[in-house]
Amino acid sequence: MIFVVLVVLFCASLALWNKMKPRPPSPPVHPGALPLIGHAHQFYGDPKHFWEFKKNLSHFSLKSGGVSEVWLGPHIIYMVTDPDDSLVIANTCLNKPYYYDFAKEMFNRGLVTASLTTWKPHRRLLYPAFNMQVLATFVSEYNTQARNLVTALSSEVGKEPFNVRHYLVNQLLKTVCQTSLGLETKDKSIDEDYANATEDLFMIFVERLKKLYLHLPCIFAWSSLKARQDQLLKITNDAMFRVIDRRKVELKGNVDKNKTATRDIKFKPLLDQLLELSDTQDALSDAEIREHLDTVVAAAYDTTATAVTYALILLGTYPEIQDRAYKEVQAVLGDEDKDLSKDDLQKLVYVEAVLKESMRMYPSVPCVARNIETDVKLKNYTLPAGASCMISIYGLNHHTIWGADVDQFKPERWLDPSTLPNNPNVFCSFSLGKRNCLGRLYAMLVMKTMLAHVLRKFLIISDINSITTQYDILIKPADNSQIRLELRSG
Repeated sequence: MIFVVLVVLFCASLALWNKMKPRPPSPPVHPGALPLIGHAHQFYGDPKHFWEFKKNLSHFSLKSGGVSEVWLGPHIIYMVTDPDDSLVIANTCLNKPYYYDFAKEMFNRGLVTASLTTWKPHRRLLYPAFNMQVLATFVSEYNTQARNLVTALSSEVGKEPFNVRHYLVNQLLKTVCQTSLGLETKDKSIDEDYANATEDLFMIFVERLKKLYLHLPCIFAWSSLKARQDQLLKITNDAMFRVIDRRKVELKGNVDKNKTATRDIKFKPLLDQLLELSDTQDALSDAEIREHLDTVVAAAYDTTATAVTYALILLGTYPEIQDRAYKEVQAVLGDEDKDLSKDDLQKLVYVEAVLKESMRMYPSVPCVARNIETDVKLKNYTLPAGASCMISIYGLNHHTIWGADVDQFKPERWLDPSTLPNNPNVFCSFSLGKRNCLGRLYAMLVMKTMLAHVLRKFLIISDINSITTQYDILIKPADNSQIRLELRSG
């Protein structure tokens, strides 16, 4: 009890100090702040409430000229939705706020949570693994898993609306495990248990973010959430270390026999590339390799599954757009049931427009945060050192610069560059600035392949207006009844 009182007094003193110390002109404060806790009470609630709160923060910032203030206890968070200001912050403030540390138990030195001193050299090491020349070698695997997805979805034809995201998570996890870890399709080393543990860890991160008292390590350490987190981390860490250790043995065995180490795989998985860096440059420890692989796998399959889910729901809502996308797929592939090549994927211009527009309206990651370590001059305000900043990707993607039809699903806006906003920073579903998403090209190739295979086989029926959204690290449909499928005739 005494400890709780001391914590409250500390927060009160800090809040009072922040209020009383001289400050330059400040942005508007989001409505509803309370003494001591600020807006912390508005973070409480289920994932659907949390998404509504996040959306409200973005819309208030948009209405306030692109910058507003949120108070999490004594800590100031600036919500930014202005494209120019967002890029300044993204390129100037490269470290993440303290609450990203909540995920460091799992990802630590992975690119999402790494400190700037680690991120810079590690990004340079990983960057070559995500160039087009490397990614093009994965196209065969993209097709294989897309066909497996179609086979799995066939069981839902003619039935009631179902949870398509569940199917996408399963297949995309296999795709990522094959291309990143070199696992064969039948290999269960990284399976549904790993995916479920990862999703539960994300839920713990969000739960801790929403409850101000759990921000204190001394309180979180004694909580039931910490005990559960430790159990889940054992599942994910053990699974990934088993994959790394086994692959090291395989590679050494093949080298000893003077053989290639590809197991008939036509590409070099990310794991092999990282192990090669470890051997030749002594650049990465096994722990660092594990952290990067966990980051890549977790960031890739879940975000991509969410993006494709919303694309399918929107296509099912707008039959004329779906028909145009289907006709493009048919024009590129013809009636022959063949795989897509790299050249075919480049020709799917409208399918890519559908995906970009879907991600504009429903970005899988709706915001990213930065720590403000030195004063940052924006167009109308100077953000002081010591605060943090939330760049609202959702807000940027819904900025009025998109035009009067900003809230309409309109893929054709992407076909004519002259109709797009002049400011390229306004679309940032893969983040923006120097710490943008390293796997954005990988994700687009995978999504186009899956969407093309699904469109070729099925007619999609849905209604985006009946779907509610929730937020737990990613935005996701809260409803299990997402789409219906019918077989295409002919």
